[in-house]
Parts: sequence; structure tokens; C-alpha cells
Amino acid sequence: MKDAWEDVFSVDYEGLEEKLGFHFNDKALLIQALVHSSYVNENPLFPLDNNERLEFLGDAVLDFLVGDYLYHRFPEMREGDLTWFRASLVKGETLASFARKLGLGKFLLMGRGEEEGGGRERSTILGSAFEALVGALYLDKGLEAVRRFLEPFIEPELEHILREASKMDPKSHLQEMSQEWLGITPVYKTLKEKGPDHAKTFTVAVFIGDKIYGRGQGNSKHQASIEAAKAALRTLHRKMADDPSWRLPRRVRLALLEVLRHLKGIRRWAIAGSTASALSGLPITPHDIDIITDKKGARAISRRLEEFVILPLDWRENEQYASHFAQFKVEGVKVELMGDLRVKKDKTILRFNYWADVKEMPFGNSRVRVVPPEFQLVANLLIKGKEERARLIAKHLRSEGYNEKLITKIVKRSKLPRAIREQIHRMLAGEGADAS
Repeated sequence: MKDAWEDVFSVDYEGLEEKLGFHFNDKALLIQALVHSSYVNENPLFPLDNNERLEFLGDAVLDFLVGDYLYHRFPEMREGDLTWFRASLVKGETLASFARKLGLGKFLLMGRGEEEGGGRERSTILGSAFEALVGALYLDKGLEAVRRFLEPFIEPELEHILREASKMDPKSHLQEMSQEWLGITPVYKTLKEKGPDHAKTFTVAVFIGDKIYGRGQGNSKHQASIEAAKAALRTLHRKMADDPSWRLPRRVRLALLEVLRHLKGIRRWAIAGSTASALSGLPITPHDIDIITDKKGARAISRRLEEFVILPLDWRENEQYASHFAQFKVEGVKVELMGDLRVKKDKTILRFNYWADVKEMPFGNSRVRVVPPEFQLVANLLIKGKEERARLIAKHLRSEGYNEKLITKIVKRSKLPRAIREQIHRMLAGEGADAS
């Protein structure tokens, strides 16, 4: 007897399974990986969700497996180079090329408007669908099956990247890295010329944005610029190894850079959630971006990000949250905006009004404002299912130090119940099960 899912629609998933080399036990997972959000929007009674949750999971699985592959393939390679190679292998264009090899576009379910607009060949949609397929395969068959599935894609692509890198001069390599990670093209400027015409020495600096990343000297401007590019590459590799912001997944980093460009001139805003935790140095891999602001800021930011909107700004409330809420998708990354956020638990209401305590840090060639981890600790304690995140934040604060006055201020203003106050004290003191 045929599975009921076979009659839901006419997608030839058996043909896709043949291409994959795997037969899914749970056909619904395979089907869901093929469902673009536009299809669900046009067919609200469709019994499956879109593929965005599977895309989120697949992104994490890809990062791990590609990182593991590179770690063992290149035992002597530095962290910065490993990061660059991984970014090259999991970037959207690369994943879209994998999807095209599978002919994935013809299997996708998408809305009529998206399809008429060429959605089946759009790289962002194909790359996201490939990630969703990886997430579905992981849930159905496990990690080793995904590893076997990916190897025929990764090895040839890596060989191609290595060949191209070997041909690439330092200036080309720097330009590719800078555009990939910072979204900026380097600019070379001659700072100094010394000596007679027949034996000049040139000093050249390479700027990425408004900052000098490297200087070089040579007997020609070209040679000096090559040396400057080499110095800039060393700077970038050092930053990638030492700066937590460089450990953000490439897509999240590029999305945040794009968001920051749109936030210029707006006063009250800060990044919260997993991206804020990662920027603060916690060992967390974020896959989305949360922005908190006040009511006025929510209106201003939603106008600035209008081209990316998925869910327009409105007051929304559930049992745990209330805010002026909007949702966007930037560089394939979900961005949530919360104005005048309230986190609720029983009779406790936690509001963010600590703008003087927001931490500002360099990010690319911009500045990013981050919600202090002290506030995130309290917020995560109040949110159901976030207890493990709260323990991780508390461990980080114990290790790196914390602002005791800010903790006291948050506790008093929010009128936290005694049990929560005592739990915070135990966690920050490293006492009992709460601190583990």
C-alpha cells in the first residue's frame, strides 16, 4: 500500500532519492526540505511547514562536517586558513552549485509568483534547499550518512579551490577574503616615495574601509602593493583567530554587516540573543539575529529594512514575550526586531531599559552594540527552555568577570521573585547544580 504522502502532490521524490543514493524512512522530512516558504504562504492548508527549520539544522551540520573534514585533511593548517576554506565550501554560491548538480530546482515546491520570477534557478533558494536537504538527511539517517552524501561534493570543490588559490596572487586572495567576510573591496594608496628616479622605494598601504590592514615596500608600486596585501592577509588571519566576531558563521556575519549599514543614525538599538552571546565570546554558533530597540526605534528600523521584510511591524504578544515585532530575511538569515520588549514569567515582567550599559565593539569596519550578558542571563532564566543557555552565560561571566551593580539594578527594577534572585546568586557564585 502506498504511503499517504505520495498522494499529497506530484513531486518525484523517488527520482530525487535515486540521485541522493538514499531512501528516506520518513518521506515527510524529504518533502518538507523541498517546500519553499512562498508555497506555504499561497497554500495555508498545506499540512507541512516550510523548509526553514531544516535549513537551520542543515547549516549547523554542514559547518561541523566540513570543519571536521578540513581539520583531518590539513593537520598543520592554521585556524584562520581553515576558517577561510570552510567558508568557501559552505557559502551560498557553492551550495547552490551542489544543488544544481542534483537538479534540485525541479523538485522544489514554491509559490506561483516565486516560480514565475525564476525561483527554481535562484542561487539563494537553491543553497537554502540544499541545507534543508542536509538537515532532513541528518534527522532521517544520521551524521555518517550525511558525511557519505557530502564527500562527492566536497572533495572536487576543495580541489578546485586549492587550484584557484595556488594561482591567486596575494592581492586577489585579499580581495576575495575581504569581499567574502567584510563585504568591502580593498583600496591601495601610495603613502611615500623615496630615492632617485632610477632607484625609488615605494610605501603602499591597503585600506579595507577606512582602516589600514597592511603596509608594504618595494622598488615599484606593484611590488609594494603585493607586500601590503601579504601583510593585510596576516592581519585578517590574526583577526579571524582572535576576534569572536570572526567566528560568526559567514552568512550571519554578512547579514549583520548589511543590517549595520541600515542602522546608521538610529540611536537606541542593540543585538541580543545567540549572536550577542557569540560576540561576547561565548562558545555559541548563531544562525539568526535579534535586534532590540524602543518603540520609536522599531518604527525607524522597520522602515530601513523594508526591502527585507517577511512579517511587518505590529504589536505581538504571547505567554512569554510582548513587543513591537517584525521579521526580516537578510542574506538568507532571519532577523527579528523587538521594540519595547517584555519578557514575562508568572507576574514578573523583564523590560530592557539599560541603554547606558550596552557594550559597543568593532565589527568589520563598523561598530556593533550588544546587549550585556548580565541582562541575557536574567532573560534566559525567565524563558522556558533556555536554562542551559543561562548556565553557559553564567559560566562565562564567572570566568570573564561581571558587572555586579548592573545585576543588582536588573533584579531590583524587574522585581524578580526570590527563587530567581537566589538562582542568579548561585549561578554567579558557581554553587550547586545551577552552576554546572
